[in-house]
Amino acid sequence: MQLQKIIFIFLISFLIHNVSQAQDPYVRAPLAGREMATNDQAVIPQRFMALTNANVVDVRSGNIIRDVTVVLKDGKILSVGKGTPPSGAEVIDLRGYYITPGLFEGHFHGAGAGDAKRALVSGVTTAKGASVDGFMDVALSDMVKAGYLVGPDIMPAGVYVTPELGNTGAILADPRLYKYANQELYGEEALRDVVSITIDRGAQWIKTRSSGLTSRTSGPDALAQAYTDSELGAIMDEAAKYNVPVSCHSHGVEVIIAAIEAGCTSIEHASYIDDEGLRLMKEKGTLWIPTYISVTGFELPHDDYTTTIARQRHPHLVENLARMIRKGHEMGITILTAVDSSYGPDSVYRVAGEINSFIEFGMTPIEALQAATIKSAEAYGLLDKTGVIEAGLEADLAIFDRDPLLQPSVMHNPLAVISNGRVGLDRHVGDRKVLSAE
Repeated sequence: MQLQKIIFIFLISFLIHNVSQAQDPYVRAPLAGREMATNDQAVIPQRFMALTNANVVDVRSGNIIRDVTVVLKDGKILSVGKGTPPSGAEVIDLRGYYITPGLFEGHFHGAGAGDAKRALVSGVTTAKGASVDGFMDVALSDMVKAGYLVGPDIMPAGVYVTPELGNTGAILADPRLYKYANQELYGEEALRDVVSITIDRGAQWIKTRSSGLTSRTSGPDALAQAYTDSELGAIMDEAAKYNVPVSCHSHGVEVIIAAIEAGCTSIEHASYIDDEGLRLMKEKGTLWIPTYISVTGFELPHDDYTTTIARQRHPHLVENLARMIRKGHEMGITILTAVDSSYGPDSVYRVAGEINSFIEFGMTPIEALQAATIKSAEAYGLLDKTGVIEAGLEADLAIFDRDPLLQPSVMHNPLAVISNGRVGLDRHVGDRKVLSAE
């Protein structure tokens, strides 16, 4: 009798537990393993196009390949050269316009479809994430890949691995981050955990920092080291387990050196870098993403980073960065284009501005364009996919009405942009759109 009573109580407890879980609105299946809902009608088509009478900027050789036809099909470049357009293709006369590869944005904070669209219409077809509040960049990346959004291909970074993580909305993005609420994120074990969670959620880069900000005084100082050497090492080591590179937000000389020594793949900003920092960067083969154009905006009235302290520091920052970019280029350091913006509705930074700034600092026009295309593709391990206009690669193109090697300012004014064979920008010129078939 006693045994029957125990079994009865156990069965009742089991049923109550399972019913309560089924009815609990907060109990749900984990995100991992869920399949994306599909709707073929919502997928934006990849057009079969033959772009005739085109002048192609060959970023490998630095030459212009004149009066050729570029054929795009199924999101890829089918061919580049002379000859009759293939049967079935939309034949589009480019009237002598210039085609460059789509541009790389190396420090993308975009977290919405509008941000991705604004980046795309500026010529950007590939973007390296620089962290968002949560994993919105992972979702954007998935939408672009699935064809529901015409935007840049995004290498997402997910949440920012930073001491302030626990006091931001980013911890809401995954239940495994809740335990870090209302506290600062320090310690090798905790940092490894956050890195692992971020990669598990789809991050292709980890974004951390070794210093504070140049544009604020309310937070950590730009010259102060955010994490100890051992903590930085733990971040690098954990990411390396998954073959995921790490980008480091760094400003002061000492913290730049600490980040390089720890093994950061790329140094972001480096506003106060000096000769010693450049020497170590060259020695270790570290990528430099200076985001110079964002610093020039410190004096704009509605800039993304407008603060009193930013305006105060602006003269020194722009002078030092300009001088060091020139010197770094002469040393052969890999310097890549980026903007450091969310591409919000009022943002004004664009990769074209970084390209033109690089030219001011000693790069030739083709070298500056290469920094935004083939050099970025090579540095990020994507040269087998994009970065040049060649058969078999992704149909990532930007179209201009003037030669960007003779008039680089035209990079600010693309007429059409194509990403993965999907048209994201197609402006009217005269009585027709640029990509209208004959």
